[in-house]
Amino acid sequence: MVLRLRYLTLFSSVFLASILFVGITKGPTQSRQAGDPIVIYQLSGQITGVTTLSIQEVISLALTENARLIVIELSTSGGELGAVNQIMQLFATSPIPIMVYVPPAAQALSGGAYMLTASQVAAMGPAARIGSCQPIVGIFPVTDPVYMNSLATLLTSQAHLHERNETTATRFIFENLNLGAVEAEILGSIELIANSLAELLVTLETYTLVQRQLVEYDFTYTILPTAELSSYNYSQIIQDFSGVASEPQITFSPNVGLSILAFLAHPIVSFILLQVGIWGFVFALNAPGHAGEVISLICILLALVGLGIIGISIAGIVLMVLGLIMLIIEAKTDVGFAGLAGIAGIACFVLGGIFFLPPSQWLIPIQLMWLFQGVAATTALIFSVLFGYAIYKAAQARRLTSDFDPKSFPGTLGIAETNLDPEGRVRALGESWMAVAEKGVIKAGESIEIVRLDGIRLIVRKSEPPDEFTKTQS
Repeated sequence: MVLRLRYLTLFSSVFLASILFVGITKGPTQSRQAGDPIVIYQLSGQITGVTTLSIQEVISLALTENARLIVIELSTSGGELGAVNQIMQLFATSPIPIMVYVPPAAQALSGGAYMLTASQVAAMGPAARIGSCQPIVGIFPVTDPVYMNSLATLLTSQAHLHERNETTATRFIFENLNLGAVEAEILGSIELIANSLAELLVTLETYTLVQRQLVEYDFTYTILPTAELSSYNYSQIIQDFSGVASEPQITFSPNVGLSILAFLAHPIVSFILLQVGIWGFVFALNAPGHAGEVISLICILLALVGLGIIGISIAGIVLMVLGLIMLIIEAKTDVGFAGLAGIAGIACFVLGGIFFLPPSQWLIPIQLMWLFQGVAATTALIFSVLFGYAIYKAAQARRLTSDFDPKSFPGTLGIAETNLDPEGRVRALGESWMAVAEKGVIKAGESIEIVRLDGIRLIVRKSEPPDEFTKTQS
């Protein structure tokens, strides 16, 4: 009874995990309306590879919704240089203008200053800050001229591309210069100041984003007052922002997969997971059972994902393979820790599935993407339930053979539950068994004697039991 309850619990875990998988496949939160919308993404915290993935999805969403503008509300103290560089490339290649807005009292320091400088429209709120771009390795600031000059060129090239102050960009790196919103506007590091996003959009309505050609192969982008365009030289209009404040807004929210990755990518979380995984595995090698090894391996894998050493897709594959191994262990062996291998396997499958949730990079309507995710999740639900049931039945069969000593089977008496011609079912040792008659036909209700165990089937023959046995079996 205890073992049966154990596998019923495992089956329930599969079912509940599948329901959870259905719940997490919902797409980003949006307030959909007609028109050419504005896509808004509120970004705060460390800039990591997950931030890059999120911005990729923001741009993809904006393309599928035919958006006029992408707005990133930014508040960060910096992050990974590689991620920042990739984000700057995404900004430069985005067919939809990107405006970065640092809200009041927020900050765009280090990597955040790079993002603000690389945007097509740069805006800040009162008491917001920009600057502090000197790189740091570990806890020490970098002073190597080669490295510093390379970063200075990276930032100043973006400032030049958007007609912003290149000298100030250089000072952000070499002097760790910090500027408030008013100073940044006066020095030409940003274009607009606003108390709120709503106010900023109203102000932006009077501007137009244009491309200008200074010399051959040297193009720049900047916003100019729409009413005064005729007095400026420009090669083409990129976006007229008139009426942008009244457009519908779509607020992008990262899906569960990206949210989990963002949590894992936090340096402290990654460090703790790595330490727990390494030391837990060392301890588990000297402890009974396998629970410690399983948990430690999962912690190490998640830490490597968070640190960016293992890619997300690879992690998803590894987690699913690990989950399959755990389920096989649960179904085939008696590991002795009450279904933990099966539960860990289901957890790995769910987490691996989260990493494989379809991104919004496909250029199809977001409603169709949700439909695709729903179909995929429903399929996962059906297969998880069927697989869970199969695990339960396999474990049940294993329990039947492991609870008894096969050497003691020969000579044991029982009763045929169905006709054996030659196959059927018999009742012996308090259980119902598949059985094969050694010879002849055995009718239902007749007594049988076990000859031997063949796999999970009994080989039996007809027998004449004593009277007390017949009474007991009936």
